[in-house]
Amino acid sequence: MIVKILVWIERISVAISVAALVTLVLLVCVSVIGRYLFAAPIPDDLVFSEFLMVFIVFLPLASVQAAREHVFVTIFTEWMPNHRKVAFETFGVIVGIIAFTIVGTAVYTDFRESLAFNSYVDGPLELVEWPAKFAVFFGIALFTVRLLVDAVQSVIGIMKGTATATRSEEDRVLDAEI
Repeated sequence: MIVKILVWIERISVAISVAALVTLVLLVCVSVIGRYLFAAPIPDDLVFSEFLMVFIVFLPLASVQAAREHVFVTIFTEWMPNHRKVAFETFGVIVGIIAFTIVGTAVYTDFRESLAFNSYVDGPLELVEWPAKFAVFFGIALFTVRLLVDAVQSVIGIMKGTATATRSEEDRVLDAEI
């Protein structure tokens, strides 16, 4: 049940990220056209772009982890048997949980202060910073939860002897070509 809710939240996060990407593309196009044809770009277009990039980068992190589509360095583990690969992946996930819990705590503190003080970016529109900082926090928190779920599933798989290592990029490419 928890995994289904997590997958649902990850899909919504990806949809928001895609919407932010489309918005960024339109924003840049309209601003460039406005700048060169009418000498009137969108005010604070660079700040909007920075804020949208945060949504584009951090919200889909958990979904990428769930699909195992991030970069793996397998040069040292390619030749190992499955159970050792799974052990290394599980170790990496646990290190990730620790690291991103620390990062998430720091980002949450930054978000909370930004919200409490109503921090804004200097510019014509004086845009508040907290929505973008919340997106960073939410993306990292969701990623950390996904790592935790993956770690639990890996440990259970190791204990039962059913865990399988993530397929290498080379194997995925070969499957795609066939």
